[in-house]
Amino acid sequence: MKNRRLAASTPDRFATASTGHHCPKTGWWSLERKEEATTFITEGQVMPAVGGVPTVWILRETANYGHAGVTSLPAAS
Repeated sequence: MKNRRLAASTPDRFATASTGHHCPKTGWWSLERKEEATTFITEGQVMPAVGGVPTVWILRETANYGHAGVTSLPAAS
């Protein structure tokens, strides 16, 4: 029997999604140039525009359902 690794809660460093596309992975997403402002978006949800302007979103932290609650990212100093 093969050993299986559990999915890590670290983000895929290359996970991006554009406005109008479906979210590929549940987690905390931020704008390409504003990583301190995160938004929780669930898999399958349509990625939103910001102020009516299309944007590229970057996955910062995946949701970790193995723990109670979801921890937000620390604020930038």
